[in-house]
Amino acid sequence: MKLVEDSQITRSVEIFLQIGEDRKSALVGRTRSWDFCFNHFQSNPYPTNDMQLSCLQLGYYLASWGMLRGSSYLFTSTNARHYSDAIRVIEKHNPEVNGLDARNYADPHACQAILAAYDDLRSTLLPEGGSHTTLVSKVMMGVWGVIPSFDTYFIKGFRRLSDRRKEGAAFRTVSDKSLTLLGVFYSDHRAEIDSLTQAHTTLDFDSGNLGSRAITGAKVLDMFGFGTGYRS
Repeated sequence: MKLVEDSQITRSVEIFLQIGEDRKSALVGRTRSWDFCFNHFQSNPYPTNDMQLSCLQLGYYLASWGMLRGSSYLFTSTNARHYSDAIRVIEKHNPEVNGLDARNYADPHACQAILAAYDDLRSTLLPEGGSHTTLVSKVMMGVWGVIPSFDTYFIKGFRRLSDRRKEGAAFRTVSDKSLTLLGVFYSDHRAEIDSLTQAHTTLDFDSGNLGSRAITGAKVLDMFGFGTGYRS
């Protein structure tokens, strides 16, 4: 993976969070749906205890991030109750996946846990099959903040940072290879990424202000990859 210049990751995160000259970030807009979804699942290790609220949190987050549109299966063939099985999968995998982050991508056991959760979510969210990389990775980002959302811009951004064609191709899917490469990138820029996780927190729904829950390293990678792909 290519190195990026100092502060480039920070600039991407600040642009994504719409941090102005007053050093405050925007507290409105659809991107903050991630904060509410993440906060809900981080505060509720047993999300099936309030199945309706958990389904609504996940469904609204996915809708606001463009996963329910056009001819997609979720848009044409489901309602909020469709996410019930996914909520059960989330609860099943919480003990092993919750708390994992970019720092763990070099650990084969951690990667195995991440990929196992990915496979289970894919089968429940898309029982009839279909394109799954963006959708499932967005769910895992929204619930655990454990991997970036592998959407068009993120994939484009990290493919540009790849040294070789095979490296770039790895980012088309969530796999051992793509997680390993992201782990290398995190390790190369650990100090900057870790400082950003300490500097930025999620938006609290009740107060409408930033709370105390820190964003994750994977969320930093997500914002950086998205910005790099979007502006290239």
